[in-house]
Amino acid sequence: MAFDPTLIPRQLIHDYRKGRCGLLVGAGASAAAKLPLWGQFLKMMTEEAVANAGISERKAADYTALIEGGRYLTAASGLKEDLGSLFAGFVKRVFVQSGVVPTPLHEAMPALNNLQFVITTNYDTLIERAYRETEPDVTVCTFKDAGEVRRSLSSREFFILKAHGDAMRSGEGIILTEQDYRQILFREPAYQHMLATMFSMYSIIFVGASMTDPELNLMLNYLADTFSPDSGPTHYAALTKEKVNEVEKERWYRDFKIRVIPVSSADEYKELPQFLRALAAA
Repeated sequence: MAFDPTLIPRQLIHDYRKGRCGLLVGAGASAAAKLPLWGQFLKMMTEEAVANAGISERKAADYTALIEGGRYLTAASGLKEDLGSLFAGFVKRVFVQSGVVPTPLHEAMPALNNLQFVITTNYDTLIERAYRETEPDVTVCTFKDAGEVRRSLSSREFFILKAHGDAMRSGEGIILTEQDYRQILFREPAYQHMLATMFSMYSIIFVGASMTDPELNLMLNYLADTFSPDSGPTHYAALTKEKVNEVEKERWYRDFKIRVIPVSSADEYKELPQFLRALAAA
């Protein structure tokens, strides 16, 4: 099965050709590279806390119950606090030193020559590694680098924004919990303005994203509170047609002005990189 290029909305093609698009890469892209999703990552954190932070087996069982019940943010807050200074090294070990390589989805991203930026909530280095095959000096920023992001936007220079932190720079901060996100929004007004500018001036294309992704939801709910979804450009999300239903499509659009582009999950989501290459060629 191949992706049908006629599913790409005309407005998206127009915006992309004019250089008014950015790409947002969610956790699904990293999962395809065999990196952990939220539940698995939190279970790994629990094991780390038992082995090296001295938490009790009883507390570990409580964390496991929270994780299996889908209460990820609650578990994340406690586990990050329990790990303390061990957390930064743990993140780097899981997301950088695990030997994973970019997937076909990552490798398709650099073909989108008219993108203004790629933004991701993922901590790993797979996106920049894919870009550095052809652009060794690609700019990579985190939420700490709002000034560089503003400079790149104003000069129309491409950049990658790791909005919730970079495993390579984990000592500078990783956004994992709701408290983390509230703190950077309160303490970093430049970060607030940066995100609002990106979403209000550019059409964002979501890949590897899900409405169940807690980190993505933190970002989207903040943005929805910052400016009306009725204003600004339409955004687009490539979502699995076998899983997304009409109610979810409606919520994506009404809550966040995100229009769904259906892709198949067959053959390990082979249509996702095909979608990006089709847009690049449009």
